Parts: sequence; structure tokens; C-alpha cells
Amino acid sequence: MILIYTIKITPRLQYIADLLLRELLEIDFEFTTSTDRFYQYQGPKLNYSKDRLGAELFISAHTILYENEIKPQRPEFGEHKGITTLFESKKPADLSYDPFAAAFFLVSRYEEYLPFKEDNHGRFRFEKGVAYYKAFHQIPVVNHYALHLKELIAFKYPQIVFSSREYQFILTYDIDQAFKYTDLPWYRKYGGLIKAFFRRDYKFIQDRKKVLSGQEKDPFDSFEEQNQLSAKFRIYPIYFFLMANYGSKDKNNSWNSRRMKLTIKNIADKYLIGIHPSYSSFKKPNKIENEIARLNSISGKQIIRSRQHFIRLEFPYTYRNLIEQGIQEDYSMGNPNIIGFRASIASPFFFYDLKRDETTALRIFPFAAMDSTLHYHLKVTPESALEELKLITDEIKKVQGTFIFIAHNDLMSKKSIWKGWHNCFEEFINYAQE
Repeated sequence: MILIYTIKITPRLQYIADLLLRELLEIDFEFTTSTDRFYQYQGPKLNYSKDRLGAELFISAHTILYENEIKPQRPEFGEHKGITTLFESKKPADLSYDPFAAAFFLVSRYEEYLPFKEDNHGRFRFEKGVAYYKAFHQIPVVNHYALHLKELIAFKYPQIVFSSREYQFILTYDIDQAFKYTDLPWYRKYGGLIKAFFRRDYKFIQDRKKVLSGQEKDPFDSFEEQNQLSAKFRIYPIYFFLMANYGSKDKNNSWNSRRMKLTIKNIADKYLIGIHPSYSSFKKPNKIENEIARLNSISGKQIIRSRQHFIRLEFPYTYRNLIEQGIQEDYSMGNPNIIGFRASIASPFFFYDLKRDETTALRIFPFAAMDSTLHYHLKVTPESALEELKLITDEIKKVQGTFIFIAHNDLMSKKSIWKGWHNCFEEFINYAQE
């Protein structure tokens, strides 16, 4: 146990110390505001305040963790052992920056509570974030901050035993549309054909004809291939189902169809599942409630996991709505347009509601990469995507973090726009699993 002296014990400080010390480093600690107790304590101790008291470990505390308002911050940047740091210390200290303040600013998504110009989907623009601005968005710096603390404490107090964390890979699937041509209502079948005719997309018409006549398998129906992949690499993916009514951004097959229900039930019997709240449910809690109820009824499972469709997040309201609906785990924390770390961390953590200044019970599982990001936004080849994914895998393995990847069922198709990606996807999984 390490005793930490501070001038004030706040919810922010308690939260981030729990994350860095108890969760990432797995060591216990206790706060004290008494200098007498701190002086008298004979065990490992750390002074987190404005001024050094003696020969103890000292980290110069920034004011952000003692505040309770949300205001523009100036996180002075620096570098420690090749890692970009925030909130550089103005006084001589045992670390050149404040790792608690830096980690809190990034993990809480502090900058997303401040005014910003949204993108077309009402989302925070990744290029406006400090991580992208300072080019550390592909490095889980918060995990490194914990390791900086570990090295500092271990050097001063070698008697402290640190547990060894293990790297983990989690494959997840977003089922936006289970079937491309089949299991569609008549108006979508014929509407799609009419649109294809007018844009002279004769390949689309031919492909649909072959599938509907039974000559070929629906290109989005890759669930058996996914099962084979899971068995081959001994992985247990998590599936997120879109249960919306049809809309311009919610193009799922009808949740009420017999085939869709059977597909969900078969997957739920083998793997973990979660809700994929619809585009139209954004800021509409009643819709989320209905969609969760549908998935609950069909699967026979209690739905405790979620990932936002289009990764639409608004802090803190999206997470508050999910908490009200009984969601315990969310997998939406990531950037839809680039690969990397939205919260600058490669480990699960609890959501901190900055407006209420309180730690919640909602567990956040950040993802680092998504197939559609690589193909649609970055427009890279399968081979280039594989190299990008290997690099991000290496970064996560350095800190013994958790790599969460988002795939879609059409990625496994050898007939769709993903033709040529299948082998690279398998090679990536093999590399990520090592």
C-alpha cells in the first residue's frame, strides 16, 4: 500500500488514482490530507500537492483535479521517455509532468464537454482533439503514464510488488445489415432494383438475381464463415445487432422477420451479444429502450452491452441514457474516421460523468480500429491495412493493453467490395492473437 498526501481529496482525483494505480498497476493506495500522518508513515508514500515536503516521491499537482467546473484548459505539452505528456510541471518534481491530471483530461474526454463544431453526424471532429493535433492518437499514452508511475515507485520502493497484466484481443462484429438481397420487404427489393436500373448498375441487378434465384449465397450472409474463423483461432467475438425501424441511416433487415430472429438466436446461443442503438435513436431514450427490448425478447438474454451506430456519442448524455436502460458495458469509445485511441487508453475504464463530477458504473471498452475506417475513410489496400493494424497491435502489446477491433459481416464476403480482404483479415487476427 502506498500513502498519498494531497491538499484535498476530490472525486476527480479519486477516480483517476483508482484507474492508474488500482486498475492499471494493481497496487493499493490511501489518501491523506494530514501532513503529520504523512511524515510519520514509514511505508511507501507519494506527495501529490504543490510543494515538496521532504525526501518523498513528489509529483507537482495541476489544479484540474481540484476543480469542479468545466473550462478551457492549457495542458502544457512535454515528453517523457519518448511519450507525449500533458500538464508539464512548473516546479522541480520526480516526474516532469502530472500523470494524474494528464490521464484524467484524456480519459474523461474533457475536451468533448467544451463547445466544438460537430461533423455531419453530430460527432466530435477527431482532428480537433489534442491527441491528433500532437500526433499521439495512435499511442495509448495513458497506459504509458501508468508505467511511468510504476517505474518511479518501483525505483524508490523496490519492496512493492506489481502484478503482471496480460495483453488481450477482442473481436467484435456490428451487424448493420445481415443480408444484402434476401430477407427484405417487397418495397426494398423492388425499390433497389429500380434505383439500380436508373443508375445502370447492371452488375447489382445480376448479382441480386443470382442470389434470389438460389444460384449464389447472399454476400452479407457470412455467419458460417465467422463461426469457422472463431473456431480456427479460438476466439469468442461479441456481436452488436441493429434493431431499428428502417430509415435512411438504419438499413437493417427487419428485426421481426423469422430469418433475422433465427440468426440472432443462433449467435446469442454461442457468443456474447449487445445492442447497436440506431442512428435515429440518438438523443431519444425511448427508442433505445424499445430496441433493447426487441433484442432481449428475441435472444432471451439480458442486454447489458452496447455500441452506438455511426459511433454517435454526446457527452455525457449518450452514456447517461444507456445507464438508465441498464447497459453496463459500452464499446463505442473510438474514432470512426481514423485508427487509434479516442481516449488515449487501450484498457477498459469506468465512465466519469464530468458534468456531475462522479464516477459511474458504466464500463467503457475502447476500440482501436474498424474495418470500414480502413476501407471507406482511409481508402487503403488490404495489404496496407494489415500493416497499419500490425503497428497498432504492437503499440497495444507494449503496454499489455486490450485491442478491440470492429468488423462487419460483409467483410467476410468474397463477392462484395471487400474482395481481397479476407486473407489479410485472417492474418491480422493471427498476429493480434499471438
